[in-house]
Amino acid sequence: MTPCFFGSRARRLFGIYESAAPGSPGKRAAVVCNPWGAEYVYAHRSLRQLALHLCAAGIHTLRFDYFGTGDSAGEMADGSLPGWEADIETAMEELQDITGAPRVALAGLRLGGSLAAKVAAQRPSNVDRLIMWAPIISGAAFVQDLVPDATDAPNEADAGVTAETPSMQGFPLTSMLRAQMQAIELTPLLEASPVPSLLLVPDGTPEPAVAPQADGRLEIAITNGPMPWTQSFSTSGLVPIAAIQKITRWLS
Repeated sequence: MTPCFFGSRARRLFGIYESAAPGSPGKRAAVVCNPWGAEYVYAHRSLRQLALHLCAAGIHTLRFDYFGTGDSAGEMADGSLPGWEADIETAMEELQDITGAPRVALAGLRLGGSLAAKVAAQRPSNVDRLIMWAPIISGAAFVQDLVPDATDAPNEADAGVTAETPSMQGFPLTSMLRAQMQAIELTPLLEASPVPSLLLVPDGTPEPAVAPQADGRLEIAITNGPMPWTQSFSTSGLVPIAAIQKITRWLS
């Protein structure tokens, strides 16, 4: 495990690089894309276990914090989806520089899965595989769950933190970030994915209405077990090994 800072002076990012296990081919590399807010806090242990499983399978792995989150530079109010997509691209370039891998995989959980899908669509020549683990399919529904009385997308000019800014368990949901989240519509990206993709859907949650892919680019798998991004007294701290093993096998 190697902690590191990377990116520009103005947008300094913190990451943890895990090298492929000694003796493994180590020819593949993957960037892990975090959820947002409390979901990242709850899922941190599981994402660490995902990285360990990937490394044991011979896959170089980089986990990192988006700008304005975790140990990266910036304030939480500075967060934006386009900025975080750019951070993923920066993390891809950093991992390629470290490992020499010509292309990398993106493995994203929740909001990280949605961001990873957008990046893969924009840079298919740099992404060899895409994993979306319980991604945000509809941003409007996601925001409605976060803020039940949310109205239509607010004016993006009012982007900062105010006394009325909702706080999601200590994470400010600025008007700009809320508007960007509400605009997420993942289904078109799923149907037009330019790279081989794996979509993990937790058992009991609705599957997205995705048209069948004739070339088999998209695989949809139902996962059982705990959902580590949620707070539950019965499953708190449990790691969804079956989902992690599925991701690891699919990338290996």
